[in-house]
Amino acid sequence: MQQSARLDTQYVENPQTLGEHLKNKQFELKISQNEMARRMSTNPENIISWCHSRTKPPISFYPKIIDFLEYNPFQVDDKSIGGQIKKHRMEHGLSHRKLSKVTGFDPATLARWEDNITSPNVEHKMKLVIMGIVK
Repeated sequence: MQQSARLDTQYVENPQTLGEHLKNKQFELKISQNEMARRMSTNPENIISWCHSRTKPPISFYPKIIDFLEYNPFQVDDKSIGGQIKKHRMEHGLSHRKLSKVTGFDPATLARWEDNITSPNVEHKMKLVIMGIVK
């Protein structure tokens, strides 16, 4: 059997890595890595690499991963404005540059807000609230 068609059979009780989350879902669904790749519209090599934590998927793949798993495996503390911005980017597969185009804010400014280095002023925060990016 090819590596890309392998069915991982070890379930991890408290998954910590994306790979462990993916392997658990694969175990739950009893599907091959080829089928996982098909369901996420990627190639099996990416699945293998992500499952073994060799590489991280590009943020543009995050929505497909979240849909496949039926939950968000990317841990983000969304109590802060920065965490809410990061969570929004992940759930929508947006880079800082793409979110910048949507919001009109500079990518570096968004990154500083996301990292809680600085905070948006009241006017900017209201824009983010209206756009549904933060609460």
